[in-house]
Amino acid sequence: MDSKTLNSKARVLIITNMGPKPAAPFQGQFVWQQVDALAAIKPGYHFMRWHTDSVLNRLLKYPVFFLDFMFRYLFSRRKYSILHVHFFYPTIWLALLYKGLRNPAAKIVVTCHGSDIYKYQPPGFWYRWCAAKVQHWIFTSDALRQRFSLPCRHSSVLSAGIADNFASGPRLDSRSKPIDLLYVGSLDHNKGIDRLISLLPYLTEKKVVIAGGGPMFDQVSQAAALSANITVLGPQTASELAGLYQQARCFISLSRTESFGLVMAEAMACYTPVVATATDGAAAQIRPGENGLMVAQNTIESPQSEQQLRTDLLVALQQLWQLPPAQYQQLQQGARDWAQQCLVSDVARKLIGLYQEV
Repeated sequence: MDSKTLNSKARVLIITNMGPKPAAPFQGQFVWQQVDALAAIKPGYHFMRWHTDSVLNRLLKYPVFFLDFMFRYLFSRRKYSILHVHFFYPTIWLALLYKGLRNPAAKIVVTCHGSDIYKYQPPGFWYRWCAAKVQHWIFTSDALRQRFSLPCRHSSVLSAGIADNFASGPRLDSRSKPIDLLYVGSLDHNKGIDRLISLLPYLTEKKVVIAGGGPMFDQVSQAAALSANITVLGPQTASELAGLYQQARCFISLSRTESFGLVMAEAMACYTPVVATATDGAAAQIRPGENGLMVAQNTIESPQSEQQLRTDLLVALQQLWQLPPAQYQQLQQGARDWAQQCLVSDVARKLIGLYQEV
């Protein structure tokens, strides 16, 4: 699709309620990567600029977010005809405000990321009313689309996209990788950090690296004191993460719910197989025996089910670590081959085509 053709007919404004904050400096980075990859069509971009962990911010961040949007875009000379909302609710209200007051002919495209669906079941009146105003839905996995309970005549499945530089590094064989197990992501309950903590006493002889920030950072740090082989890092840049992924023999994802999980795709782009708990995101990415391993989890948790999950995870990790070099290389190549479709340059090309259709 010719980006100049699109630019002559439509102007795109990308809106998201995500943005960096001290505890998560790279939050929403995947949206910015899309914006950067779409530079040829010069999209507008509105994100949550005032974002901290303070009580005041939690109370006022959305009013400030809305007012900032009004001053930047409702009174701007530039007129947008496609409004692309990342994270449906409540971000959709900004697009509807623009459509109502600035350009009634504007079309709305929404990318759902997971919790904007998971947390609104069953959908309430205003959620359903807003959903009826959307022209095209994008879901980060087919399983997430199936969980969406409202009618959507026009929809597609498309990864949020990972930076192209994750696929630029060389493949290292397992003996050249100094990290046995790597975790990257938010350090919170939904991401299964309590599960990771319960695994650490069984991994003291392995080199484990944990990278990220979040409410459970201190708990993870205390648990890591069990062994000098366990290292906890704060949030890392994309280039730093690429180095960690390449050096890891295995990446682990322990999420309870996950619509896609870009960190799994990033790891696989760096030739690193993944062991993951079964979620929508893992099911969309993991091909057991081809690019990693997936471990079943119970939707209704109990101490017994979590103990069984820990046992199954340890078995899966040992299985991957004990693979002969040739089989491990096959997993590596399968991981890299799958991740190619998630590169943000490819995602941007597909988005431009979608904008043209809308």
